[in-house]
Amino acid sequence: MLLFCRALPKVELHVHLEGCLEPDLLMTLARRNNVTGPWKTAEQLRAAYRFNNLSSFLDLYFAGCQVLCTRQDFYDLTTAYLERAHADGVVHCEIFLGPQSFTDRNIAASTVMDGVLDAISDARKQCGISEPLSS
Repeated sequence: MLLFCRALPKVELHVHLEGCLEPDLLMTLARRNNVTGPWKTAEQLRAAYRFNNLSSFLDLYFAGCQVLCTRQDFYDLTTAYLERAHADGVVHCEIFLGPQSFTDRNIAASTVMDGVLDAISDARKQCGISEPLSS
């Protein structure tokens, strides 16, 4: 039964891209952009992913947003999410993005969107995932 379920095509609805930032990539982006946080290792960060409540999730979510600074960062985040989704059998995803988390830090909306849209375009060609993007 498990193999049957894994083989089924899936959709992922209302996924907030910034919330998909995984510990290893978060740490890589933090180093790349010289952003310091309360976690020294990906293992410490993984432990923080065991949320106790909404507040603990949001603290981590907003800390993760701080490491997203460049077009390449947004490309890498989107690519990592889409590759993982594809591996899980996702054929369509509804992606949401909150640009105010970045424009409030003077990161141009074009920096955010160019990275995200380029990754979506590449994934569509490589994986065949379709997506609407909302903000």
